[in-house]
Amino acid sequence: MGTILRVENLHVAYGKFKVLHELSFEVEEGEVLGVIGPNGAGKTTLMNALTGLVIPYEGNILFDGHTITKLTSDRRCRLGLGRTYQVPRPFEGLTVFENVLVGASYGTGGNERTTAARAIEVLKSTDLYEKSDIVAGKLTLLDRKRMEIARALATEPRLLLLDEVAAGLTDAEVREVMRLVDYLKQTGITIIWIEHVIKTMAESTDKLLCLATGTRLIYGDPQYVMHSKEVEEVYLGVEEE
Repeated sequence: MGTILRVENLHVAYGKFKVLHELSFEVEEGEVLGVIGPNGAGKTTLMNALTGLVIPYEGNILFDGHTITKLTSDRRCRLGLGRTYQVPRPFEGLTVFENVLVGASYGTGGNERTTAARAIEVLKSTDLYEKSDIVAGKLTLLDRKRMEIARALATEPRLLLLDEVAAGLTDAEVREVMRLVDYLKQTGITIIWIEHVIKTMAESTDKLLCLATGTRLIYGDPQYVMHSKEVEEVYLGVEEE
């Protein structure tokens, strides 16, 4: 295994407002990288830059050794980048199966038989198979989160970007999400996970990246990062005496 994603000196701005500045990091194949930081740190903008929703004005993004900095979102998806959104975006009038089938059809470009098989496989792995025929608009928040992950998985990603999939859930439901992420890691999928639920980041990641004002503050072992002065001061709001 080697480096699957490399971000080099990334700069992103909305007009004159700089959101990401001189951001660089790497992700090794098969690992879970957690991304933390206060509101406005640039976490979601990073997700959008990685998936092609925003284009940096400087810097490079390399996926599996290939530059994807200016590729469209659909081309990145076909290369193996999948993502979820903080607020689930289901097709509420479609069933759970149909929602996941859309992901399989769009992301893999397979035929009707192979995409249907992929959708069923993903529904089983995310504990949604028994709810395949339920209209998505009637799902609980936890199942909406599961389906958001399932739709991304249906595209057959090598790198999965999770945007606050534990947000709004109870402690017991967060545990369910953590178990699902652990299962995904065991299948070999590389994961970048943005989350505000600190417990998930400390327990479920291999490395942590903390952002502050759009730049890399600290990066490394989760326990080292979580107990660092930088995180206490900038992310947790604790000032050094």
